[in-house]
Amino acid sequence: MAATQRERALRRAGRAHVRALRDFGARELGLEFAGSFERFASRHGSANWLYAVRRDRLASALPEHATFRFSWSRAAARRWERRHRARGDHTYLYSAEAHGGGGCPITPSLLAAAPARRAYVVLHEAWHTTLRLRDVRMPYDLEEASGRVVGVVGALAFARAHGDAEAIAEARAQLHDWGRFAAFVNRTTRRLQRLYRERPAPGARRRCFAAIRAETRALRAQFHSAWEREELTRTMNNAFFFRYADYTRHYPLALRAYRQRGSLRRAMRLYERVGREGALRELRRRLAVG
Repeated sequence: MAATQRERALRRAGRAHVRALRDFGARELGLEFAGSFERFASRHGSANWLYAVRRDRLASALPEHATFRFSWSRAAARRWERRHRARGDHTYLYSAEAHGGGGCPITPSLLAAAPARRAYVVLHEAWHTTLRLRDVRMPYDLEEASGRVVGVVGALAFARAHGDAEAIAEARAQLHDWGRFAAFVNRTTRRLQRLYRERPAPGARRRCFAAIRAETRALRAQFHSAWEREELTRTMNNAFFFRYADYTRHYPLALRAYRQRGSLRRAMRLYERVGREGALRELRRRLAVG
């Protein structure tokens, strides 16, 4: 009974935190939620995305070259994964606390997440929802990169607004470690692209991934943010880097926009304008002229 009461208390605290994040996101960042994070749904433990990628190149192996396949059922996603593995594809089954686009419930995994991670998820997914509602269609990799900035910088802003020293430290670690994670993914993706262009000799791919795994172990030892540390324990394969390249490719550019604009809200307005114009080149030009 004591354990149940404690679980209920933690759930109430988590839901209160989500409500505060929704209020902050709407009031301070102009985010729209379209019904997301309003109700609790115990049946949805996590949202699941399957990435299946060719073993000899960074290209989707899913039907019609889809980026991913989504399901609320982890068991269903596992079945898809087994089929692709049997074909020799590289796979990465990613499970998260929520999805964007509106109508996402509060999941048990969202309530179980660390506060900085929970803040990131709520604000990041609301960015996707906001863009859909405003009919802003930007390149997928720019949307994910700008959404990362909205999430990690927004989580820190939320913690500061509430004067919570522990939450501030946690959000700072998340922001710092994600930046290093992104740099690792970007340089490794370039390395793999070079490798596959050169048609590697027997053993070259094995040696390359051995070196990548060694780098992940060294990097993980330096991280303080739990989520980023955990991601570096995953199987390092083509599917892992295929997935994360969409989040990291333009992250340095999106972060630079935030730093040059001096506030997250102003950076978000810039992302949205560029998204409406459909021109990454324009974002680079605007940053160059300040």
